[in-house]
Amino acid sequence: MKRAKKYPFLKLQRQRFSLHFSNQSSIAALPAERDFYRWIWHALKHSFRRAEISLILLDEEAARAYNRDYRGKDYATNVLSFAFNEGEIFPDQLSDGLYGDLVICPQVVLKEAAEQGKTPEQHFAHLTLHGTLHLMGYDHIDEAEAEIMETLETRLLNQLGYPNPYV
Repeated sequence: MKRAKKYPFLKLQRQRFSLHFSNQSSIAALPAERDFYRWIWHALKHSFRRAEISLILLDEEAARAYNRDYRGKDYATNVLSFAFNEGEIFPDQLSDGLYGDLVICPQVVLKEAAEQGKTPEQHFAHLTLHGTLHLMGYDHIDEAEAEIMETLETRLLNQLGYPNPYV
């Protein structure tokens, strides 16, 4: 009888991607850390050899302070992305990786999900992918960039079993 090859997929995956997760939100019913990990990994696994991302869930007041201090907009937003490579030069051992922070405000995400008729899980998945794509260099400032980013978001969400968020 043939023996199955042992493939240390999870070990290799953990070597390629680490998520530093911190839930500082007062909201109880949120996706688990493993869900955020799966969504982020799905977005970046084909594009980067290594990735290290910090994800923090913050209540509205703290999220508002981040948005005000870093973007000059005095309101809490759903997701903020801070890529470490923006304008920085890394040593060679870090040059093939993605390094950054995501800040998500669950109160805003849950409010938007209700307004848009989406499940909280669908909207968290979408915004986690959206923020990760920003870390990867995608943007939606002009119409052409927005179309590229939205098409990619829709494809990734579909692969994960979620519907198109833009319909």
